[in-house]
Amino acid sequence: MVPARGMVNLLLLITSMVLSLSACATWRIEPTQPGPGVPIISNLRVEPEKVMVGEEVTLTFDFEDTDADIVEAQIYSSEVREWVYSIGAPTVVDVRNTTYGRGVGSIEVPFKWETDGVRIFEVFVVDERGHTSNKLRVKVTVTLQ
Repeated sequence: MVPARGMVNLLLLITSMVLSLSACATWRIEPTQPGPGVPIISNLRVEPEKVMVGEEVTLTFDFEDTDADIVEAQIYSSEVREWVYSIGAPTVVDVRNTTYGRGVGSIEVPFKWETDGVRIFEVFVVDERGHTSNKLRVKVTVTLQ
């Protein structure tokens, strides 16, 4: 059994590793410099923030794009489960039918899992010209009970 102080140090180490590694999830994709025609996302939220295995959460964020030509949302998911950190493949959501031609709006994407753990999402959008928005992060906790 690990002493209480050792457990606290271990938890602090793991937390700092998770935060550091989650920042690397999309390290290869850089946002386009802000300017005319470059989309911006804001107000990223996940509801509810804590769910049981098998329950659905909704990831929602707002967008603004002066060219009104957003074509996809990319959502990178990483997780901490049983003390192991892993990065999943991105979820690419074609949003042309709901966002194309709109300069301002919201995007909602449902998720659910069959295993417990802490999930960290990193989200950005891409427009028709290949401009990449800023990135936002949010976390959700999936429990067994």
